[in-house]
Amino acid sequence: MRPVQYFLYPLAMLYGLGVWIRNAFYDAGIKKSHGFSQAIVKIGNLSVGGTGKTPHTELIAAMLAESFPAVAILSRGYKRKTRGFRLAGESDNAQTIGDEPFQMYLKLPDVQVAVCEDRKTGIEKLNELNPFLSAVVLDDGYQHRRVKADLNILLSDYNEPYFRDHLLPLGKLREFRGGFRRADIIIFTKAPERINVYDKKYIYTKVGAAAHQLVIFSHIRYTDPVFMEPFEPFAIDKNTHVLLVTGIANSRSLTDKLKAKNIPFTHLAYADHQRYGQKQLKQIARSWGEIESERKVVLTTEKDFVKLRDFGDWFVTNQIPLASLPIEIGFDEADRAAFIAKIEDYVKQHQRNR
Repeated sequence: MRPVQYFLYPLAMLYGLGVWIRNAFYDAGIKKSHGFSQAIVKIGNLSVGGTGKTPHTELIAAMLAESFPAVAILSRGYKRKTRGFRLAGESDNAQTIGDEPFQMYLKLPDVQVAVCEDRKTGIEKLNELNPFLSAVVLDDGYQHRRVKADLNILLSDYNEPYFRDHLLPLGKLREFRGGFRRADIIIFTKAPERINVYDKKYIYTKVGAAAHQLVIFSHIRYTDPVFMEPFEPFAIDKNTHVLLVTGIANSRSLTDKLKAKNIPFTHLAYADHQRYGQKQLKQIARSWGEIESERKVVLTTEKDFVKLRDFGDWFVTNQIPLASLPIEIGFDEADRAAFIAKIEDYVKQHQRNR
């Protein structure tokens, strides 16, 4: 361990103690968790950083919407320019509700998407708007103990599992590793599509899940790029030089994808939830001009695309084609069946107990 990490260790313990006391108060009933008539599904992680939370939230909400009427997603709306409760509508964009909620709103027309800093207030507002809601998915809600969950879903990066991590600021954990015990489903994300059976057994052993906890693995599938109009789509291959623009916590899976396909790329990596403006556009223009290939494209994530497309006129005027690379979440057949069954069982059980 490096000297700086020795220095951070007591800070991590102090931070962890504060989180532990807070959780202990909720566990003992000293601090109250509020239940609702709808099934509340929390999805989140123990760590800060990218575990693929948004595409998993989209998937879970879409699955629920197929089986139950009136499903909503409630998010904090990180880095939005508004405050309080807001139900996503046609007048909204990434600035009014946040980049990830806006992305989900565009992709899930059958699911209500709302934002509110106070999740309890947010659910109450959703109830006022639609008293027939079946389920509410709390995006990044794993640590939000003020609302009682019917189903807790914990995500952990397969390549950086929580059981190898440490508390902030020594590592990336928001709470002690033991927080995994609140989870009903634990998903190791960004796993290989075909996992060696011994690697699975290793993770099962390290987790030590209780009988009620389902441990499964998901992987990322990239679909065909989506080009901003009026640019004509074309194949992005080894003959294309990609200017990759990302403002996400972890872009490793995307860069690995480009490397695996031998696609040359230049990477402009910004901070998570980057707000784009003239400074970033100038950096994009500069990097674009430095690429000598005649066949090139600006490629970005879905989350960044919903913000960059606000500068569509700029891209068109400068003849810089902009495209996003959508992703889907995949499971093997057994994990997917078990996942769907557990979610549906919990929601049905909640409805029977209403």
